Amino acid sequence: MRHSNNQLREISIKVPAPFAGVSDLGFTAQYRAQDFHQPMRDVPLVIEGPRPPMRRLAELLQLLSGADGAAYSWTDPIMVSDEVVLLAFRDRSISAHELTAGSMSGYVLNLVRPAVFPFLQDCAGVAQLRLSENIEMRVTSDEEPVLTLALPLAEIVKQNGHRLLWQLDA
Repeated sequence: MRHSNNQLREISIKVPAPFAGVSDLGFTAQYRAQDFHQPMRDVPLVIEGPRPPMRRLAELLQLLSGADGAAYSWTDPIMVSDEVVLLAFRDRSISAHELTAGSMSGYVLNLVRPAVFPFLQDCAGVAQLRLSENIEMRVTSDEEPVLTLALPLAEIVKQNGHRLLWQLDA
């Protein structure tokens, strides 16, 4: 995230087609502006796509909210419409009562690593969803393009999942 003075600017990261076989399903992570010294706010992910794979994706994303033990967690997915699902990345590294070296390093990692990476890793690892071989990302800040990149899947996840959304919507 970019910052000016002591303020982190609002940024959005669009990932247009992360799931294998479904080119018209993607998501956007939205970081709201906040003071640099505040605890990290929840990062909402807005996932949009066609009706049948979205219904199945919403079911599988429930698995992410049940995963435990990380410096972050996921909220329960909310199906806003047949074509839109919301969930949020929640920083759990630092509690108000406990500050340790481990929690501080988890906080820094959560702050500098975009939420799209743990989301994709958990989709492949926890929900066993098959991701596309190349993951494209577009970063914008204050409505201006900042960065566009495409990464080979191997740079994001160790092992891809086996579930294909377009085969699961029967």
